[in-house]
Amino acid sequence: MSAQRKLIRHAVRDALNAVPLLAGRVKASRVYPVAAKNCPVVLVYTERDPATKSNDFMQKRDLQLKIIVIVQADADADDALDDLCEAIEVQLEAHMDGMIMPSSQLADLVDSAQYIDTVLTYQGEDGRADFVHAEMQYTISYYHEPAYEFDELGKVSVVIDMANPRNDPPEPHTPDGQVDARADIVFPVDP
Repeated sequence: MSAQRKLIRHAVRDALNAVPLLAGRVKASRVYPVAAKNCPVVLVYTERDPATKSNDFMQKRDLQLKIIVIVQADADADDALDDLCEAIEVQLEAHMDGMIMPSSQLADLVDSAQYIDTVLTYQGEDGRADFVHAEMQYTISYYHEPAYEFDELGKVSVVIDMANPRNDPPEPHTPDGQVDARADIVFPVDP
């Protein structure tokens, strides 16, 4: 769902903007205009979002997330790219392994963030490029559950069937087919 992709993209942007080297330089866009005075710049965007059905209600999605790190082409460009890519990897790992407390929005939105690869490229001839960049790719796994609306839901009826408590030990450990409790949950009606 596009809203979830947007939330994930923005959560990654916010997580990376918390890195001192990247503060204010991370944009959740593939078309942010890059000028030498803005470098380094990090662009976060998504590409494919394939899904597999988990059950009748939910889909597991594997979102392809791209993180593009752009620096000015100079004698230290390769070192700058390596440092920035390392900072990005460390930050995303910290968000996903529970090192950030309370848990971050990114960790709340996604099931996992798997690093795939980094491609270092430049445009122009050797030694004459204006910018060099690193293209990092992650697979972000998350679950999509359709939104449900219950118009005028006033009451839910619940039936509880437990294992027979008279058996000692209770065998089998499954419901015995006898209804042990019933409940009606009535929801308040807004005026």
